Amino acid sequence: MVQIMEKEVVIKIVDRHELDGDTDGLETTVVGSFEGKKDNYTITYAEDGELEGCQVSIKVENGECITMTRSGMFETELIIQRGKRHNCSYSTPAGLLMLGVFASRVESDIDENGGKLEFDYTLDLGAGVVSENYLVITVTEA
Repeated sequence: MVQIMEKEVVIKIVDRHELDGDTDGLETTVVGSFEGKKDNYTITYAEDGELEGCQVSIKVENGECITMTRSGMFETELIIQRGKRHNCSYSTPAGLLMLGVFASRVESDIDENGGKLEFDYTLDLGAGVVSENYLVITVTEA
């Protein structure tokens, strides 16, 4: 059995979302950790800014199913899987929401040497789409 070690990495996150016709985006770079191998890995990092004190874990299974968990003041768990809708909890300053998450694209090209994870998904509340989201996460060795 091969033991997979956790290693320190640089994580660049480009987050763009559309809400009611308006597009907003954020680009941030943090130091975090990578554990796993191609198609099955976990990326973790600490949030800063408004979400300082929160820890984010992005677990990818079989290169196609992403479980994104935020722990801390605003706990959230989103399951992002291409072609499938999942009901997920999303914590905000106003309280907890149950949102539908539907991914139209999940592309994973990351291994222990780095790479890129890209995914597009919508968040819906009831019958209406709340936002369209596009994320690109690039991992490089620290």
